[in-house]
Amino acid sequence: MLNITVTIRKHLHTTTSLCIKFCGVLLTLFIFFMSNVVAAKDSCHLRPIENHVSTPLSQGIAANIKLKKGINQFELACTLSKSGVFTFTRPALESFSWQQNNQLKVPLKTNQMAILMEQGSFNAKLTLTTTAGYNPRFTWLDSQQFIEKIQLYNLIFWVFYGLCATLIFYALIIGYGIKDAIFKLYGIYLFCIASFIFLQEGQAYLFTKGYFYENITHLYILSIGLTIVSATWFMSAILELPEYWPKLNYMLKVSALCVLTLCLQKIALDLPLITNITSAITGYLSLFIVMTIFILAALQAKQGVNEANLVFIALSCVFISMIFRVLLTDYSPFIQRYGFVIAFTIESLLLAIAVGWRVQRLSYAKKQAEQHANVDHLCNIYNRRGWSLKANELLTAHKKRGGILCFLYIDLDRFKAINDTYGHDVGDKVLCTVAESISQHMRSEDAVGRLGGDEFVAMALFTGKDNIKQRINGLEQKLNTLSLDHQGNTIAIYASVGQISYNETPKNLDEVLKAGDAAMYQKKSQRKAKQAEKTAITKIKIA
Repeated sequence: MLNITVTIRKHLHTTTSLCIKFCGVLLTLFIFFMSNVVAAKDSCHLRPIENHVSTPLSQGIAANIKLKKGINQFELACTLSKSGVFTFTRPALESFSWQQNNQLKVPLKTNQMAILMEQGSFNAKLTLTTTAGYNPRFTWLDSQQFIEKIQLYNLIFWVFYGLCATLIFYALIIGYGIKDAIFKLYGIYLFCIASFIFLQEGQAYLFTKGYFYENITHLYILSIGLTIVSATWFMSAILELPEYWPKLNYMLKVSALCVLTLCLQKIALDLPLITNITSAITGYLSLFIVMTIFILAALQAKQGVNEANLVFIALSCVFISMIFRVLLTDYSPFIQRYGFVIAFTIESLLLAIAVGWRVQRLSYAKKQAEQHANVDHLCNIYNRRGWSLKANELLTAHKKRGGILCFLYIDLDRFKAINDTYGHDVGDKVLCTVAESISQHMRSEDAVGRLGGDEFVAMALFTGKDNIKQRINGLEQKLNTLSLDHQGNTIAIYASVGQISYNETPKNLDEVLKAGDAAMYQKKSQRKAKQAEKTAITKIKIA
């Protein structure tokens, strides 16, 4: 009996499991079928009122419908299973109205034109007045897709604007510090690029009323000319075109100014024929400028011109984005929509790196120039100019911190005789030996230099007199025991050291130099007097 009960339970369990699986499959098929039915109901058709050719609008795909200059009227018929949003761009839009059930609907507050469409079937009349012919890229999305898209859009673009603001601030700060005009040009170029994209993408409409829309259109046209001019001037500077291609550089700048002039003329005169001609000339001139700079960047990069390789890569990114934006419009909606901004972001970062490299290069060149201007290349110590700068720093430190300022004026004895006897090459070796000896004896923070000829100077800041005596006596003893071997001859080196100490900071270096020179000559006179006395005693003994 127990076995029969167990068997029955097993069969019931198996049967129940099969029923549940079968119901699940039926439910899945039902949901799939119903979703297809619902999706099949979603449709939108756009028909120009002047003709009866209806164009189906696919969800999320921009339609290829061109508007003419002036008034354009359409009838939109939609059947939606849930609410959606109808959007299109407005670079040349002057006015717009959406009439549905004898009522006008107000567009949503977004960068593009966007109208909320209710669930169900409806017909609407669209009237668009444009200042020029263009493709508005009519698109419809369900509400959730639109929200996600607009959030992604805002994130990408505001990150781009934040990056531009940061780089502009960086360029202005660095440019102010090193006084290089290229940083100002870079900052102006970034500002023009950001303004152009801000106006082109419609963010300006978020902060203005309807009666300002015409001004925004004019600003957009002006931003095109200013972007071309700023890009030309900046690229000319960073590629060093005036040095390598002066005539072509002049032609590029004239062409850029022509583009700006045509943009201003387009704003001032609203005549269809003139506007069309102006737009065509502006487009061809801009293309000529961009292509020429791109080719020159490639040539300069090949020749190894500074930063040209980064400029070439940056321009390549922009060209690739333009190909997707103009030619491969249906390849990738994301790239087509955001590729231009991403390319300009990469370009801005690469150009920032190029500008940074320029900073390093200029800083290195500046240090090299300063070293060349401040160092005595024979003795490898400060020359008169370099020593004066270092000595003034010590004067300032003494004035702030106090202590004892010690100045040494060193002049070689009988140096002219060494030059006359052994030649100037040996004399130069003597100078180098003395300079090396002084540098080794003094500290790294002290100012050691050669004023010229056989005159050397040293300045040091001490905390006590004991340090000064030890340092000065040691240096004087060392200088007067120097010698140089030349072709089996030992050349003795002697020096007179004049020393002045200051508890109170002197007025200027001229005062210090005069006092040190006087102390040195006094020491030299004493040495000559002693030498003369020794000579006289020797003669008396011999006699």
